[in-house]
Amino acid sequence: TYATLIPALLMGNIILLKIPTTGGLSHLLTMEAFHKSFPPGTINFISGKGRVTMPPLMKSGRVDALAFIGASSAADRLIKDHPEPHRLKVFLQLEAKNMGVYIPNLFDDNEGTGEQVDWDSIMKETIAGTLSYNGQRCTALKLLFVPKDKSEGFASMLAERVENLHVGLPWEEKENPNDGTITYPQITPLPNRDRVEYMKSLIQ
Repeated sequence: TYATLIPALLMGNIILLKIPTTGGLSHLLTMEAFHKSFPPGTINFISGKGRVTMPPLMKSGRVDALAFIGASSAADRLIKDHPEPHRLKVFLQLEAKNMGVYIPNLFDDNEGTGEQVDWDSIMKETIAGTLSYNGQRCTALKLLFVPKDKSEGFASMLAERVENLHVGLPWEEKENPNDGTITYPQITPLPNRDRVEYMKSLIQ
Protein backbone atom coordinates (compact mmCIF):
# COMPACT_ATOMS: atom_id res chain seq x y z
CA THR A 1 0.00 0.00 0.00
CA TYR A 2 2.62 2.53 1.02
CA ALA A 3 4.85 1.59 -1.89
CA THR A 4 2.18 3.15 -4.12
CA LEU A 5 1.24 6.00 -1.79
CA ILE A 6 4.68 7.52 -1.30
CA PRO A 7 5.57 7.93 -5.02
CA ALA A 8 2.17 9.55 -5.57
CA LEU A 9 2.93 12.02 -2.79
CA LEU A 10 6.33 12.83 -4.26
CA MET A 11 4.63 13.66 -7.56
CA GLY A 12 2.42 16.21 -5.80
CA ASN A 13 -0.86 14.30 -5.69
CA ILE A 14 -3.65 14.44 -3.14
CA ILE A 15 -4.12 10.93 -1.73
CA LEU A 16 -7.35 9.10 -1.00
CA LEU A 17 -6.51 5.84 0.79
CA LYS A 18 -9.09 3.08 1.14
CA ILE A 19 -8.34 1.27 4.39
CA PRO A 20 -8.66 -2.53 4.16
CA THR A 21 -11.68 -4.03 5.88
CA THR A 22 -9.46 -6.55 7.67
CA GLY A 23 -6.43 -5.10 9.46
CA GLY A 24 -7.48 -1.47 9.16
CA LEU A 25 -6.54 -0.58 12.74
CA SER A 26 -2.84 -0.79 11.87
CA HIS A 27 -3.25 2.36 9.78
CA LEU A 28 -4.15 4.47 12.83
CA LEU A 29 -0.46 4.90 13.64
CA THR A 30 0.36 6.17 10.16
CA MET A 31 -2.67 8.47 10.25
CA GLU A 32 -1.14 10.24 13.24
CA ALA A 33 2.23 10.53 11.51
CA PHE A 34 0.67 11.92 8.31
CA HIS A 35 -1.39 14.40 10.34
CA LYS A 36 1.78 15.80 11.89
CA SER A 37 3.78 15.85 8.66
CA PHE A 38 1.48 17.11 5.89
CA PRO A 39 -0.93 20.01 5.31
CA PRO A 40 -4.62 19.28 5.94
CA GLY A 41 -6.24 17.34 3.10
CA THR A 42 -3.01 15.93 1.68
CA ILE A 43 -3.85 12.35 2.68
CA ASN A 44 -7.43 11.28 3.23
CA PHE A 45 -8.75 7.95 4.51
CA ILE A 46 -11.91 6.02 3.67
CA SER A 47 -13.12 2.97 5.59
CA GLY A 48 -15.79 0.44 4.77
CA LYS A 49 -16.39 -2.26 2.20
CA GLY A 50 -14.64 -1.59 -1.09
CA ARG A 51 -17.66 -2.65 -3.15
CA VAL A 52 -19.70 0.04 -1.39
CA THR A 53 -17.20 2.88 -1.03
CA MET A 54 -15.16 2.71 -4.24
CA PRO A 55 -17.72 2.71 -7.12
CA PRO A 56 -19.19 6.15 -6.24
CA LEU A 57 -15.70 7.63 -6.08
CA MET A 58 -14.71 6.21 -9.44
CA LYS A 59 -18.01 7.24 -11.07
CA SER A 60 -17.44 10.84 -9.94
CA GLY A 61 -14.63 11.13 -12.49
CA ARG A 62 -12.52 13.07 -10.00
CA VAL A 63 -10.02 10.26 -9.51
CA ASP A 64 -7.05 10.80 -11.85
CA ALA A 65 -4.96 7.78 -10.85
CA LEU A 66 -5.81 4.38 -9.40
CA ALA A 67 -3.32 2.21 -7.50
CA PHE A 68 -4.90 -1.12 -6.71
CA ILE A 69 -3.66 -4.35 -5.10
CA GLY A 70 -6.05 -7.28 -5.30
CA ALA A 71 -8.07 -9.37 -7.72
CA SER A 72 -8.14 -8.58 -11.44
CA SER A 73 -11.95 -8.82 -11.53
CA ALA A 74 -12.26 -6.09 -8.90
CA ALA A 75 -9.75 -3.89 -10.74
CA ASP A 76 -11.69 -4.29 -14.01
CA ARG A 77 -14.91 -3.18 -12.33
CA LEU A 78 -13.31 -0.09 -10.81
CA ILE A 79 -11.75 0.99 -14.10
CA LYS A 80 -15.06 0.55 -15.95
CA ASP A 81 -16.80 2.68 -13.32
CA HIS A 82 -14.69 5.70 -14.30
CA PRO A 83 -16.47 7.91 -16.87
CA GLU A 84 -13.21 8.50 -18.76
CA PRO A 85 -11.15 5.31 -18.28
CA HIS A 86 -8.83 6.26 -21.17
CA ARG A 87 -7.35 9.11 -19.14
CA LEU A 88 -7.22 7.20 -15.84
CA LYS A 89 -3.64 6.41 -14.86
CA VAL A 90 -3.56 2.87 -13.49
CA PHE A 91 -1.02 1.00 -11.37
CA LEU A 92 -2.10 -2.58 -10.61
CA GLN A 93 -0.65 -5.43 -8.59
CA LEU A 94 -3.01 -8.32 -9.20
CA GLU A 95 -3.53 -11.88 -7.90
CA ALA A 96 -0.11 -12.01 -6.15
CA LYS A 97 0.98 -15.45 -7.31
CA ASN A 98 4.49 -15.13 -5.93
CA MET A 99 6.93 -17.93 -6.71
CA GLY A 100 9.64 -19.54 -4.62
CA VAL A 101 12.32 -21.04 -6.89
CA TYR A 102 14.70 -23.57 -5.33
CA ILE A 103 17.88 -23.97 -7.38
CA PRO A 104 19.21 -27.55 -7.68
CA ASN A 105 22.55 -27.00 -5.93
CA LEU A 106 20.67 -25.93 -2.81
CA PHE A 107 20.05 -29.63 -2.23
CA ASP A 108 23.54 -30.88 -3.04
CA ASP A 109 25.79 -32.39 -0.39
CA ASN A 110 29.26 -30.87 -0.52
CA GLU A 111 31.49 -33.91 -0.47
CA GLY A 112 34.64 -31.82 -0.37
CA THR A 113 33.79 -30.12 2.93
CA GLY A 114 31.49 -32.74 4.38
CA GLU A 115 28.62 -30.25 4.50
CA GLN A 116 25.15 -31.72 4.13
CA VAL A 117 21.94 -30.22 2.81
CA ASP A 118 20.68 -27.68 5.34
CA TRP A 119 17.07 -28.88 5.35
CA ASP A 120 16.33 -27.01 8.56
CA SER A 121 17.13 -23.62 7.01
CA ILE A 122 15.26 -24.52 3.82
CA MET A 123 12.13 -25.39 5.79
CA LYS A 124 12.36 -22.36 8.08
CA GLU A 125 12.60 -19.96 5.13
CA THR A 126 9.80 -21.77 3.29
CA ILE A 127 7.48 -21.56 6.29
CA ALA A 128 8.30 -17.88 6.76
CA GLY A 129 7.72 -17.10 3.10
CA THR A 130 4.45 -18.97 2.79
CA LEU A 131 2.73 -18.76 6.15
CA SER A 132 3.90 -15.69 8.07
CA TYR A 133 0.85 -13.49 8.76
CA ASN A 134 -1.22 -16.59 7.85
CA GLY A 135 -0.15 -16.04 4.26
CA GLN A 136 -2.50 -13.02 4.23
CA ARG A 137 -0.03 -10.62 2.63
CA CYS A 138 0.63 -9.77 -0.97
CA THR A 139 4.25 -10.96 -0.79
CA ALA A 140 3.42 -14.47 0.48
CA LEU A 141 4.78 -17.35 -1.60
CA LYS A 142 2.01 -19.24 -3.39
CA LEU A 143 3.94 -21.44 -5.85
CA LEU A 144 7.05 -23.44 -4.96
CA PHE A 145 9.30 -24.77 -7.72
CA VAL A 146 11.49 -27.58 -6.39
CA PRO A 147 13.78 -29.91 -8.40
CA LYS A 148 11.68 -32.93 -9.37
CA ASP A 149 13.97 -35.49 -7.74
CA LYS A 150 13.67 -33.60 -4.43
CA SER A 151 9.97 -32.76 -4.59
CA GLU A 152 8.55 -35.72 -2.65
CA GLY A 153 10.97 -35.35 0.23
CA PHE A 154 10.46 -31.58 0.24
CA ALA A 155 6.65 -31.90 0.33
CA SER A 156 6.74 -34.52 3.07
CA MET A 157 9.07 -32.49 5.26
CA LEU A 158 7.08 -29.29 4.69
CA ALA A 159 3.80 -31.03 5.61
CA GLU A 160 5.39 -32.32 8.82
CA ARG A 161 6.61 -28.83 9.75
CA VAL A 162 3.19 -27.29 9.09
CA GLU A 163 1.45 -29.94 11.21
CA ASN A 164 3.69 -28.99 14.13
CA LEU A 165 2.98 -25.26 13.96
CA HIS A 166 1.23 -23.66 16.93
CA VAL A 167 -2.44 -23.05 16.05
CA GLY A 168 -4.68 -20.70 18.05
CA LEU A 169 -5.82 -17.16 18.69
CA PRO A 170 -3.14 -14.45 18.29
CA TRP A 171 -2.92 -13.63 22.01
CA GLU A 172 -2.70 -17.20 23.30
CA GLU A 173 0.63 -17.96 24.96
CA LYS A 174 2.40 -21.32 24.84
CA GLU A 175 5.33 -22.14 27.08
CA ASN A 176 8.16 -24.28 25.81
CA PRO A 177 8.61 -27.06 28.42
CA ASN A 178 12.32 -27.30 27.62
CA ASP A 179 13.47 -23.72 28.14
CA GLY A 180 10.40 -21.87 29.44
CA THR A 181 10.24 -19.45 26.51
CA ILE A 182 6.84 -18.09 25.50
CA THR A 183 5.63 -18.32 21.91
CA TYR A 184 2.44 -17.24 20.19
CA PRO A 185 0.38 -19.04 17.52
CA GLN A 186 1.93 -19.25 14.07
CA ILE A 187 -1.40 -20.06 12.43
CA THR A 188 -4.41 -17.99 13.52
CA PRO A 189 -8.05 -17.84 12.36
CA LEU A 190 -8.83 -16.67 8.84
CA PRO A 191 -10.34 -13.14 8.69
CA ASN A 192 -13.78 -13.98 7.32
CA ARG A 193 -16.08 -16.78 6.13
CA ASP A 194 -15.17 -16.24 2.46
CA ARG A 195 -11.53 -17.05 3.24
CA VAL A 196 -12.60 -20.19 5.11
CA GLU A 197 -14.63 -21.41 2.13
CA TYR A 198 -11.76 -20.62 -0.22
CA MET A 199 -9.35 -22.63 1.95
CA LYS A 200 -11.76 -25.57 2.00
CA SER A 201 -11.98 -25.51 -1.80
CA LEU A 202 -8.19 -25.71 -2.07
CA ILE A 203 -7.99 -28.66 0.31
CA GLN A 204 -10.85 -30.57 -1.32
